[in-house]
Amino acid sequence: MLRRTPLKAKPKRKTAEARRYHEYIAGLPCLVCGGQATVHHVSSSIHGRRFARNDMLVTPLCPAHHLIQHGPRESVEALGHRGFSEVYGIDLEQEATKLAVEWLL
Repeated sequence: MLRRTPLKAKPKRKTAEARRYHEYIAGLPCLVCGGQATVHHVSSSIHGRRFARNDMLVTPLCPAHHLIQHGPRESVEALGHRGFSEVYGIDLEQEATKLAVEWLL
């Protein structure tokens, strides 16, 4: 019996507008410490169901507050969005929405 590999969706390419927006976000200071930021995609969830990433729902976070390898108790990858909000008092989804609205105006 032949074993089939699962079909994988082709990765979507960012639009020119999304690239410009991400460059803008990366140029902003980290929401927590004000350091040099990278782009963090905020994933939305309602009642425990996660939605696909949206290139407009992003926030500026420095590597220490973004990536788990920089510290298990500081980063959003380690804490999750709820834990991050509890520790730092920052609602990442709300911040991402605010930044997107400011960009679009």
